[in-house]
Amino acid sequence: MPEQPAAGTIYDLGYQHYSGARLGRPSVMRALAGFSYRTAFGTGRGQKAQVVPFIVAILVTAPMVVRIGIAGVTGQSQIINYAQHLDFVAFFLALFAAAQAPEVLVADRQSGALSLYLSRSLSALDYVLAKLFAFFGALLVLTLGPVLGMFAGKIFLSESPWQAFLDNYKVLTPMVGGTVLMALYLAAIGLAIAAFTSRRAYASAAVIGFFVLLPAFAGIAGQLATGSARRYMVLGNPFLVMNGFVGWLFDLQADSRFVVQAGLKPELYLYVMLGTCAVALTVLLLRYRRAEA
Repeated sequence: MPEQPAAGTIYDLGYQHYSGARLGRPSVMRALAGFSYRTAFGTGRGQKAQVVPFIVAILVTAPMVVRIGIAGVTGQSQIINYAQHLDFVAFFLALFAAAQAPEVLVADRQSGALSLYLSRSLSALDYVLAKLFAFFGALLVLTLGPVLGMFAGKIFLSESPWQAFLDNYKVLTPMVGGTVLMALYLAAIGLAIAAFTSRRAYASAAVIGFFVLLPAFAGIAGQLATGSARRYMVLGNPFLVMNGFVGWLFDLQADSRFVVQAGLKPELYLYVMLGTCAVALTVLLLRYRRAEA
């Protein structure tokens, strides 16, 4: 009878010290941010996870294509309006924040990865910054990308592209600055709300509730308030805040009659957005510092 081979072999290699390069916390943060950025678009999570990002990308890109197409056919470059575009897509961007913020944050708690992240060299601050930068970057693609496409279309549709660039390049500063703040505003709100639940569906519902119920409450409060307080109720509606901010940014009259009727100082909308970002980021950091402890 032939001899049976051994089922396995044990090798006593001993403890081996790692001799490779130690990249440290910045490398960990970059890796986490890159992974979270891909997660925001559903990459690597199956086709079902990519449905909402794909639909939102179409909804925020289609107006750009339509405006450029109409401008090219009619020769009326004023149809390409950056402020109107940002106002129109604000709801779709809020939908993206509601759907994808839980994917960026809640998945780590559900899988138990959060405790592993925070037990290593990654601090709560590092984790929050990596997640924020990733989600902010995803939203920036959806805000800045289309308006840059509109800017390029307006330039190349003109008879003299170089002269058109010289006439319009100054708009790039408010365009970039405005889309950066809008992306940060939506990302901070979405992540701060999603951080307080361990179920993705609940987190999405909470973010949607913020963007749907808060405007309703602000409208009711505006009807009940009297005197000058009534004017400030418009600041409780995140969409009207963004509308007023975009109007101030491009030195235009806001599209919403509620913003016009309020008659507030235009820069006040900027301060509200900055203040909201600061509060949301503080809440987010405190939430994960408690998890770290």
